[in-house]
Amino acid sequence: MSRKGVIFLKFTTRFSSNVILAKARAMYGNSLKAKDFNELLHCHSVSEIAAYLKNNTTYASVLAEINESTIHRGHLETLIRRKVFNDYAALGRYDSMVGSRLFDYLLQRIEIEQIIACLRYMSAGHTSEFFFSMPMYFASHTRLDLPKMSHCSSYSELLEALAHTQYYKALAPLAPQEDQRIRLTEIENALFSQLATMMYHLIDQAPTNTRQELTDLYGAQVDVQNVTRILRLKRYFGAKPDFIRQNLLPGGRCLSPKVMESMVEAPTADAVLDIFRSTALARRIPEEQRDFVHDLHHRAPYFNARKHIHYSIHPMVVLLSYVIITDMEVDDIVNIIEGVRYGLEPDQIRPMLVLAN
Repeated sequence: MSRKGVIFLKFTTRFSSNVILAKARAMYGNSLKAKDFNELLHCHSVSEIAAYLKNNTTYASVLAEINESTIHRGHLETLIRRKVFNDYAALGRYDSMVGSRLFDYLLQRIEIEQIIACLRYMSAGHTSEFFFSMPMYFASHTRLDLPKMSHCSSYSELLEALAHTQYYKALAPLAPQEDQRIRLTEIENALFSQLATMMYHLIDQAPTNTRQELTDLYGAQVDVQNVTRILRLKRYFGAKPDFIRQNLLPGGRCLSPKVMESMVEAPTADAVLDIFRSTALARRIPEEQRDFVHDLHHRAPYFNARKHIHYSIHPMVVLLSYVIITDMEVDDIVNIIEGVRYGLEPDQIRPMLVLAN
């Protein structure tokens, strides 16, 4: 390449990076604020929540045509996730300019979530209901044949529907034997391990000065996902250490192998939590929020993400920070929707939230 070509490429990359930083921070600036969550907490119905989001927030982009008086919970949550996906797709167009491929990771994450959802419906004998839960806004971006998946009534049929995808190789060895149940725990581990490996490959390809921040963000997420897996397997399944080791994601690089092993060998779930709470990673989470173990993988990296989105100069770090923060926002909105639906008081819902506190 000529000297002029190299100069032009560097200029284009730098310009694209600046565009990504500005775009992601502008979108972050439109995120819901504590006052929005306080208003949502005091809504008395799903319809009131939909009306507030439609009239006062950027979720208006997907809620403009709804009749808030008749919308049901499932439809509202789908539209909220559609708006988030639209935002990710918009950032993905800039992301490709600098070659970070973070949008590829996000697509793979959603594809895995859809495969697992299909398997859950199948395990319950209601595979046809998967059709009504499919995010059709996602269909044009994925290689998954979602309609075909919705007609699968057995694991073998699902494997056939996924034969053209990267997931077949991970799923084929986990096919249940005759009259055996689908091995959801092992399947989740295989698919999300594949996702984590892909993300670590992207991180390892990033410039040296970017890798530490990315590892700090994503590694925290993976490590705390493993903590919640250990907790779940011990508390609900009484799993032995060897089985737990086989069902952990590739290490997140923020908790040491020694700490992870001590949790695997801990006698009870409460003992696992005690070990986790003694770590620097746990201390990122406000003490009053550390008991919400089902979404620790969002809470742990969230507070770092909030710092990085303001101060990092690396596009992939800022993009990943935006994704982590937005995941947390959606979690909080969904928790409010569920709490209001079940008639909980604001003071009962508030402790479950991150952004309202």
